[in-house]
Amino acid sequence: MVTVVLPYFNAEKTIEQAVQSIINQTYDKLEILLIDNNSTDLGPEICTKIAKSDNRIQLLNESRQGVVYAANQGISKAKGAYIARMDADDIAHPERIQIQREQFRSDPKLDISATQVAYMSQTSSSAFEHFVAWSNQILSHRDFLFNQFVELPFVNPTLMVSRTTYELVGLHRDGNFPEDYEWFLRAMYYDCKVAKVNRKLLDWVDHSHRLTRTDMRYHADAFFQIKTEYLAKYLLRQNINSVWIWGAGKLAIKRSKWLLDYGIAISGYIDIKAGKKVSGAKCVHYETLSRKDQPFILSYVTNRGRRDDIRSFLDQRGYSEGLNYIIAG
Repeated sequence: MVTVVLPYFNAEKTIEQAVQSIINQTYDKLEILLIDNNSTDLGPEICTKIAKSDNRIQLLNESRQGVVYAANQGISKAKGAYIARMDADDIAHPERIQIQREQFRSDPKLDISATQVAYMSQTSSSAFEHFVAWSNQILSHRDFLFNQFVELPFVNPTLMVSRTTYELVGLHRDGNFPEDYEWFLRAMYYDCKVAKVNRKLLDWVDHSHRLTRTDMRYHADAFFQIKTEYLAKYLLRQNINSVWIWGAGKLAIKRSKWLLDYGIAISGYIDIKAGKKVSGAKCVHYETLSRKDQPFILSYVTNRGRRDDIRSFLDQRGYSEGLNYIIAG
């Protein structure tokens, strides 16, 4: 059985369509948990009406405000061997659950499954469009491994996770960070295997009041702060305690210094401009790089299109991703 966990808050305009898309799944061995998180609109009434027509639906309430608490309650009460996430404003394609369940059957070592998404926007946002295009390209576990420190490489409501994985990794943490990204980084630290279905199985509906737009926990600095914690864990596990930072702009310097709090020293900075000065630190031109002088590099460059350029350059210089460098911007 698969348990679908759907937290909601004031979702009267979208909840019926979202729930109906789960009811209509071709895979029918479902437990559907709808968790109301203190809604003040007609959402709970709509869910009560829907639940009367389908005995697979259970209605839950979470008094602590926040999607972390609502989702955690659903995950904790789930009876299925696999737990799928869903949001109240998205639409699952009819084959979504079945195809993800088959992915687990075909790979017994798989811990986490995601899917590609179709981006449905009520407001124009090139940033979100670029994110979806990038995320949809991350498919294999190797892709996830090498992109985990860029940003969250999947859309959270596409997740299906084995119960044993939640037992190993734990539930979501609440804090001043994006809880879904923190949980993913924690799962990767536990060496969980992740893969994405090469098919768009969810309509991801972007709108002006989505949490990723309105909540400071989804601000770029919040992503960098939580990734810094796990970057340091990754490095220290590999016995790496000093790094060179590719990127010598103000943001890269500011964010890289957060590594110092976790015991990672900064040997210097790398930049595309010859002769650039960085106060109190070495700064070298990228064309002078060598494995001998710069043995481990973290790229903090966030410009679109530069990741692949940096990867290609470092590979040609004899660096190996994950062993000698990490893309973290």
